[in-house]
Amino acid sequence: MLVAVVVIAVGIATAWWLRHRPHAPSTAPAPVVPTNIDRVDARNEGREVELSGRLQVARPARDGELSIQADAVMLLREVQMLQWQEHCAGSDCRYALEWSPRRIDSHAFRDAGHRNDVPFPFSSEAFAAGEVRLGAYAIDADLAATGAPAQPYPVTAARLPPNLAATFRDCDGALCTGDPGKPAAGDLRVAYRIVPAGTRNVSGVQRDGRLHAIKR
Repeated sequence: MLVAVVVIAVGIATAWWLRHRPHAPSTAPAPVVPTNIDRVDARNEGREVELSGRLQVARPARDGELSIQADAVMLLREVQMLQWQEHCAGSDCRYALEWSPRRIDSHAFRDAGHRNDVPFPFSSEAFAAGEVRLGAYAIDADLAATGAPAQPYPVTAARLPPNLAATFRDCDGALCTGDPGKPAAGDLRVAYRIVPAGTRNVSGVQRDGRLHAIKR
């Protein structure tokens, strides 16, 4: 009898709790608001909006170290160095000069005569445009570049400052150091790609007339 009473009491208490328990707030994301690009709508402040149109680069992307710039959303500098690489099969090792975007550690090479001791003077890097706009909105360059393919951006040594132009030479749209007839460890090759401006559909959070990438 006592057991039955306890079971009934527990059932009543459970039913009451299920009816009166606090409900967790909905975690469903707010809908994305398609927005006219001709003016900034203050009603959408802090909301996720979607803009469609042609991007305009108001201030170009610029590599300050080499003074290369482009009217693009993003300028990508890709640096490689000619370095020794060891290839061993058992006790037989051969050494070849190969282009690499990172330093090849040669300290463990069996032949101490092949060393990669020249440091990279600068590294591969991405440079964002100073200002990108879509209609009345400013757009974060990283957001504007999301999902867009990069394309080659040929450059010549004539675009460099005089001190660098004396060091680099043209090589198929890239910039190289060294003697092309006598390649040597430590030679550099610097190539560029760009993410051009174009027609985009972009979504982000509107704040103070700017569209920011969403942090999820």
